[in-house]
Parts: sequence; structure tokens; C-alpha cells
Amino acid sequence: MNGKIEWIKVSAVVHSTEDREKVGETIANLFPFEFKIEVSKAKGHYGNLLEYLEVEIKKEREIRDFWNNLMKLLSDQKSFLIETLEERIDAQNVLHIRIDKQKAYFKKICLIEKGDSISVKVKAVTYPARREKVVEFFKKLCSTS
Repeated sequence: MNGKIEWIKVSAVVHSTEDREKVGETIANLFPFEFKIEVSKAKGHYGNLLEYLEVEIKKEREIRDFWNNLMKLLSDQKSFLIETLEERIDAQNVLHIRIDKQKAYFKKICLIEKGDSISVKVKAVTYPARREKVVEFFKKLCSTS
């Protein structure tokens, strides 16, 4: 396979009506290892205060472990993920996966298209760096995991 995952970023917004600890626990349901959450403050569209939680994974082993665990958690939804890969990959070769934040709190991992979600961004590097190679790389990665 001519490619690799360069990094994975997992993030979620904590709305003022939510508990940061619970959102952190929700993110933790996606991880098979210990990690550190970076917290930043932000303002919403209407001036409401928000917090932004993000975990960035750069180590090769952690990337592999996270990816394999995510594919296991999405087992019955992997075919849908593969079918929608083209729409999920942006111009920078980043795959965007959105997971229902409310269901994830209860350890039910479900893909969603919009709404309150945990965002998983996966940056791929392929040789050559053409879009069709990136799509092919992710299809193979989803199928073999």
C-alpha cells in the first residue's frame, strides 16, 4: 500500500449546557490507550461560550491502534463509510468522519452527517498524492482493518 496516515485529530465542542468531563469521557470511548486532551475556549455564533476539546495523534503505533479500534467500533457501518469516502475526503487529503456525540457517550458508535458530533480527521499521504490514490488507500485501509 503506497501511503500512510500522517496524523489523526479527534475533537468535540463542549456547549455551555454540557459537562466537559462527560464530553471527555465520550471522546475516551473511541480510544484504546491513554491520551491527553487539549482544551481551548471559543465563542459560538451567538456569542455563547464554548470549549473545544482536541486530541492529536502523531505516533505511528497510536495511529494504527486508534484506527483499528475505530474500525472495530464501526464494524457494521464500515461498508457505508467506504461507500461515502469520496464525499468525506477534502482537497488536503483529509478524511472527515463524524460520530454521534450523544450515542457515543453510551458507547454506541454511530456515523452521522450533521448535528452534534465528535469529529475524527485523518490525514493521508500517498505516493503519488493524487485524489484517486487517497480514496483507494482509505478503501483498502477500511476493508483490511
